[in-house]
Amino acid sequence: MAQWQKTLAQYLSYRAKLLVEDSHEISEIAQVKNAALPIIEACNRQRNRLKSYNMQPVRGRLDVLELGVERQTVREVIVRVKAREWYMYAWEDHTGEQEKVRESRITLIYQDGCWSVAADETVRGPQSVEIAERDLLWAREEDERGVATKQQPQTYVYDRIAAVRYAELWWNSHNPEYRYFEDDCTNYISQCLHAGGVPMKSTGNRATGWWYRGGDSPGAVWSYSWTVANIFRWMLERGSPIYTEKKESPYELTIGDIICYDFEGNGRWDHSTIIVAKDFFGNPLVNAHTVNSRMRYWDYTDSTAYTKNIKYSFYHIL
Repeated sequence: MAQWQKTLAQYLSYRAKLLVEDSHEISEIAQVKNAALPIIEACNRQRNRLKSYNMQPVRGRLDVLELGVERQTVREVIVRVKAREWYMYAWEDHTGEQEKVRESRITLIYQDGCWSVAADETVRGPQSVEIAERDLLWAREEDERGVATKQQPQTYVYDRIAAVRYAELWWNSHNPEYRYFEDDCTNYISQCLHAGGVPMKSTGNRATGWWYRGGDSPGAVWSYSWTVANIFRWMLERGSPIYTEKKESPYELTIGDIICYDFEGNGRWDHSTIIVAKDFFGNPLVNAHTVNSRMRYWDYTDSTAYTKNIKYSFYHIL
């Protein structure tokens, strides 16, 4: 095994320990502390959250699913790692668990006679936001003129259990009846809602309605609201074609409801999740795609994308 591979293995072992142990107690790899700082902060926030409810992390595991070298020189190696992170927490005689699959790009450099980890960045796919943002204003103007709502109101019954079953079935894979996007969070949530009985509303225009057609074929097409978090959130806010009631608190929501996230607090909504359960204290637990997650705490304090400016929107599906 090459020396950089030993350093990488040691670092991944360090990351596994971070899931359940305080970072100050496992500082044996001083050279990776700066590279791992966002992950350390995320794990510390999660432990503090558990501590506030007198819960304790009791077991953690990191399994490498895929590993490939993207670039290798004498003094630098860039590795793409896909790993499943799982941990269990406990409160009195109750236990719960969370898991997520994180794909990261880890950079190792050779300096001062040894290898060290210089960076650990979460891999996110190319955003489809730019083209969609251009059409969002037009879609709003069309809607105000009534063009997007000429059809008769839709009638449906939302089956929350069916939506959650779908969310559980496909949380770490993708349904071959749909295209998979590297930035897949909203596509996944749209599928969950549709599986729960919310009918598509096809207008024939990608900037309006909420629809998908064409399966996984090269000719598949979809509305921007189906795949783009910012436009999806605006559609939920409007309450059509998916009927919603906005709530002030996540504790007013139930399974099958939706939470939207603006990580930077700048007005552009970045992420969407679906509630699949609640913990012992009524905290919503969510599933999501992109960083595929199951039973994750709703506030995403354990995410490296989390900032102090984060904003949330809470939607009860009617």
